[in-house]
Amino acid sequence: MPKRIVVVDDDKEVQEIVTFVLSRNGFEVVTASNGHQLQYLLSSSPAILPDLIILDIMMPGEDGYRICSGLRSDPQTQHIPVMIITGHAEGIYERISVDLGAAQHMTKPFHPLELAEKVKVLLGEE
Repeated sequence: MPKRIVVVDDDKEVQEIVTFVLSRNGFEVVTASNGHQLQYLLSSSPAILPDLIILDIMMPGEDGYRICSGLRSDPQTQHIPVMIITGHAEGIYERISVDLGAAQHMTKPFHPLELAEKVKVLLGEE
């Protein structure tokens, strides 16, 4: 059974690229445009929690850092690795990601092969 990944990003183009790359690498990908959609996905299928959540930081409403913090404090989701992706290249953003418990931090734009490699490492596929 393929590992399940939820991609949370308000940019449809990023969703499509990430979905394409990860699907081609054998992962099942589900997308959400914001934190509310992620919460709906998690609560509607609690028996089928994802193996990884990829979060954008800059989204309308609840930002990715707040979502990550909520995931880390919820016993149901605290074990799920989180990968942060952001357009901010400054080092402080990576530090914040790590401090909030993210397993990985990537800066956009990223090379699709690099994304696939990092996901495989996070999920023990490599």
